[in-house]
Amino acid sequence: MKIIRCGKSLGALVEGIDLSCVSTSEFDELYQAFLQHKVLFFRQQTLTPEAQLSLAEQFGELESPHPFFPHVDNFPQVSVIETTPGNPPGKSYWHTDMTWQAAPPKCAVLCAQHLPRQGGDTIWVSMEAVYASLPRAMKKRLQGLSATHAVHGFAGSRFDHLDADGTSRVEKVSRNIQSVNHPLVAKHPETGQPTLYINEQFTRDINDKSLESEVITLTSLFLNSRKEEFQVRFSWEPGSVVIWDNRCTQHFAVTDYGDEARRLHRVVVKGTAPQAYDD
Repeated sequence: MKIIRCGKSLGALVEGIDLSCVSTSEFDELYQAFLQHKVLFFRQQTLTPEAQLSLAEQFGELESPHPFFPHVDNFPQVSVIETTPGNPPGKSYWHTDMTWQAAPPKCAVLCAQHLPRQGGDTIWVSMEAVYASLPRAMKKRLQGLSATHAVHGFAGSRFDHLDADGTSRVEKVSRNIQSVNHPLVAKHPETGQPTLYINEQFTRDINDKSLESEVITLTSLFLNSRKEEFQVRFSWEPGSVVIWDNRCTQHFAVTDYGDEARRLHRVVVKGTAPQAYDD
């Protein structure tokens, strides 16, 4: 196995491994690379839904089926992220998957099925690196505070639709999904590293309004997350697979391919409730 670092802050290309039959020793090495690089890229893989589920299960217990995403027939835990002619992608947001849950996912395994002729890259950002770049006084100010996360980010998206009674499906399902509070600065449960735990799509409010008088807002913190030095960009090919640590990253789908056919399969692994970091 060969692990080639890609970005300054995160990302590595892994060569010389067949993800459909990972040995125990290979997985141990892979897992350490996952913790170190946060996002792992693979080329020329062949993963059936069964193999993708089996690979993801090595990282932990699988999440329940997504409440809004469609899924592969007979495999409810394999979500389908798809664009088809006449069904273009909606607006893209920087996000960390499913932070509207009390215990957001640990990681995800995303596998390319078919792709547009060009475009459709995905960008990841290290929120550990973003936090590390903040002035020391701001770091201390943010520690111990929390933010509200909610499922509102799906409202009006292409995954939303009106049910027979004219009610938005996202609105209806969201009634049973209460908003949650997560620490602004979370501690990685395995490495102990601090991360700025916010994202555009699901973080709604900082639960300390006094920050506004100090010109510390979600908008200003989001802007700190947009610097290319903290990012890594991946161009998909048929058979590409990406595995990322959802506890310390955000990602963004570049929707620059119109309504050309694009299909990826995603499997998500359960995580634990984020814990506050305090140095």
